[in-house]
Amino acid sequence: MNLYNIIFTGSEQALGAAQAMLAEAIEKNGKEHKVAFPDTAYSLPCIYAATGQKMNTLGDLEGALEVVKSLINRTHLLEHAFNAGLATALAAEVIEALKYSTMDAPYSEPCAGHITDPIIRSLGVPLVTGDIPGVAVVLGECPDAESAAKVIKDYQSKGLLTFLVGKVIDQAIEAGVKMGLELRVIPLGYDVTSVIHVVSVAVRAALIFGGLTPGDLNGLLEYTANRVPAFVNAFGPLSELVVSAGAGAIALGFPVITDQTVLEVPMNLLTQKDYDKIVATSLEARGIKIKVTEIPIPVSFAAAFEGERIRKSDMFAEFGGNRTEALGACC
Repeated sequence: MNLYNIIFTGSEQALGAAQAMLAEAIEKNGKEHKVAFPDTAYSLPCIYAATGQKMNTLGDLEGALEVVKSLINRTHLLEHAFNAGLATALAAEVIEALKYSTMDAPYSEPCAGHITDPIIRSLGVPLVTGDIPGVAVVLGECPDAESAAKVIKDYQSKGLLTFLVGKVIDQAIEAGVKMGLELRVIPLGYDVTSVIHVVSVAVRAALIFGGLTPGDLNGLLEYTANRVPAFVNAFGPLSELVVSAGAGAIALGFPVITDQTVLEVPMNLLTQKDYDKIVATSLEARGIKIKVTEIPIPVSFAAAFEGERIRKSDMFAEFGGNRTEALGACC
């Protein structure tokens, strides 16, 4: 199966899953059942930005899936492959919205799921000033927990905002990686479709900060490509759904770097099997330049740790205070 067919198969799988889930939800709750993500004025963000149509009920989602279906056109044109990737993204948003509309708690610790509007607004200034120089999406499963931690901590030390999707979340936990918004490492969820929550962040950034007119798809793609410094690391075996989601990321201007052997597309789809070079390859592909001064201390340090309290179990050495002897000099 060639790359185009893999992308189209993945988008058809996403559409089929969304259709089945929606049909079940309508049968149980009716077409007038409300659908929304919490704490956002944009319902549903990706569909709203792409089509200009707000989704308020399960019945509205039927129309959204018709849009998804129209984007899947099996040809060997690159444009159609990218459209199929966007179709996968919109189908994923429908699936995730159905989770929130039909389940009491679609996500639980450590996973965040949907990122609210207030959080996105709080990230606006550091993204504009470069305090957050980029956004990394780490998806799938690394060969081992140590490799996962190495990549994640490297992004963290460089100040990037890092989102985790899939088994890499468990690997990060196993390796003792500290996670949370304040530490700029956010586990989204275990399903591939949960990656739409980081896409939603980029889309709402365009709506909130970029003055994007809802329904201006070309304007959206231009904004995300030029103004949102994001990229994707896809680790482990690549399913059709993951490849199709990757096509959607590339359509948005976000390069995909994987540890698997793929037919490379220069600066858009790259293979990097050496985990010591994953971070450098990813930053170069997205054009993110970061100058970091290495300081030979035995602990991690970065802007992400600003204001963090150090617990006793994590203490390397302690000077002064009321637990150790110390000398003071007066002039």
